[in-house]
Amino acid sequence: MNKIDVETRGPVRHAARQGGFAYVMALIMLALFASLAAAFAADVNLDLRKADNQLCVNKTRLQAESGIAFYSRTLQEIALPPGVVGQEALDALATSLRAKLDGTVNLVGQSVGYDGTQISIPHIVLDENGNGFSATLSLNPDQTVCLVVRGRNGGCTRQVRLDFGVVEGKHTEFDFGLASKGKIKLTGNARIKSANEPSEATVLGATYSDLEAARLTGNCEIDGDLLISNPKAHATLIGNIAIGGASQQSGDIHDHVRIGVGDVEFPEADPSAFEPFATNVVDSSTNTSGKKTFVNIRILAGTDPTFAGNITLKGVTFIETPNKVTFTGNLQIDGVIVTQDAGEGGLDDNYLHFTGNTVTSGVESLPDDQSEFAGLKELDGTFLLAPGFSAKFTGNFGTVNGAMAADEFRMTGNAAGTVRGPIINWADTPFKMTGNARVTIDRSGSSTLPRGFIMPSGLDPLPRTYQEL
Repeated sequence: MNKIDVETRGPVRHAARQGGFAYVMALIMLALFASLAAAFAADVNLDLRKADNQLCVNKTRLQAESGIAFYSRTLQEIALPPGVVGQEALDALATSLRAKLDGTVNLVGQSVGYDGTQISIPHIVLDENGNGFSATLSLNPDQTVCLVVRGRNGGCTRQVRLDFGVVEGKHTEFDFGLASKGKIKLTGNARIKSANEPSEATVLGATYSDLEAARLTGNCEIDGDLLISNPKAHATLIGNIAIGGASQQSGDIHDHVRIGVGDVEFPEADPSAFEPFATNVVDSSTNTSGKKTFVNIRILAGTDPTFAGNITLKGVTFIETPNKVTFTGNLQIDGVIVTQDAGEGGLDDNYLHFTGNTVTSGVESLPDDQSEFAGLKELDGTFLLAPGFSAKFTGNFGTVNGAMAADEFRMTGNAAGTVRGPIINWADTPFKMTGNARVTIDRSGSSTLPRGFIMPSGLDPLPRTYQEL
C-alpha cells in the first residue's frame, strides 16, 4: 500500500507544477494580447482622427477654392470707370460689389462692408451645416487688388489668396460690323454687306430681354456670321435668307448662326474731346433752311431744328438734350455729330432723322489752315456719337468715314451707304432695317478705338500670385 502511494503521488505533483506554469503563461499572453489590442485600437483611433482631420481640411480647402472661383468670375464681370487705379479702383470696386451682391440670396440680408482700406464680403453659406466662405479685398503695394478667401468647414478654416490687376477694357464690340444690345430685325430686301472680308459684316445681337434675338424675314442678307449672346435665345429666319454666304436652301446656313457667344463689353461715350469745338450757338431763332454753311455749332436744348435745303455742316455739330433734329434735302457733313447723353427711355424726345441725300467726310478732310479746326483733325474714326438718341435714315448717306453709335438705329426705304467703322446700338432696342435698306461695312481702317469712345477698366486674375495661406 505504501509503495503504491509513493509511486502515484510523484506524477501528480509534476502535473500540478506544469498546470501552474501554463496558467501563468496564459495570463502573460492575455495581458500581452490585451496590450497589443489596446495599442492597435489606439492607433486605429488615431488614424481615424487623422483621416477626419484630413477630410475636414480637404473640405475646407474646397470651400476656399469655391470662393476663389466664385469671386474670380464676379470680379471679371465688374466694369470699373476708365483709367482708375489704386485707391480710386478700390473705391469703385466696393461700390460695384455692393450693387452686385447686396440684396442677393447669396448674402441673405448681409451687406458688403468697406472701411476705406478693405472690402469685407460676409460669409456665404454653401450647405445646411453653415459651411462656406467669406472674403476680403485690399490693395497691394504695387496697386494690384489682393483677394483673400477664407473657407470654413466645421471647426476647420483655410485661406487662399489671388491677386488681380486693373486692366483697360478690351475692344471686343469692335470685332463686329454691327453690335447691338437690342434685337436684330431685318425685313424686305435689307442687306448688311462687307466691303472686303465677310467678317467685316459680322453681326452681334446681345439682347437678353427677348428670346427671339434676331428676326430676318423676306430676302435679307448678312455677309458675315450672325452671333447671339444669350444661350437661351434663338434666331427666326423666314424667306430667302442668306448668312455668311450660305442660304437656307443650301442647308448649312445654321453653321453661320452661333448661339450663346456670351456677353460682350460695349464702350461708353465720351464727348468731352469734341464739345469744346462747338462754339457757335444754334437756337430757335436760327434760320436753318436754304443754302447755308454751319461751322462748329452747338444746338441748344429744346431747339428741335429742321435743316432743310442745301446744308453744309463743318467741324463739330454738338447737340444738347432734349432735341429732335431733322435733316432734309441735300446735306453735306464734313466732320462729326456728337450729342449729350440723353439717358434711357427718351428716344421720342431725342432723335436724328436723315431723310434726304447725305454726303459725308471725316474730320481728317477739314482744311489745315483754319484755326477753328486746329486739333480736331486728330480726333478721327467717329462720325456719329449719340448716346440716348435714335438715329433714323431714310435716304442715301454715301460713305460715312467713321463709327456710328446711338441708342437706336432705323434704316428704311432706300437708305443705303458705306460705314467705315462699326455700327453700335447701345440700348436694348431693336436695330431695324426694312425695305431696300442696305449698309456696307468697311473696317479696313478701324483697327484702333475711335475717338469719343472709352472702354471701362476691368480686373484680371494673376495666376502666379495664387497662394495657400
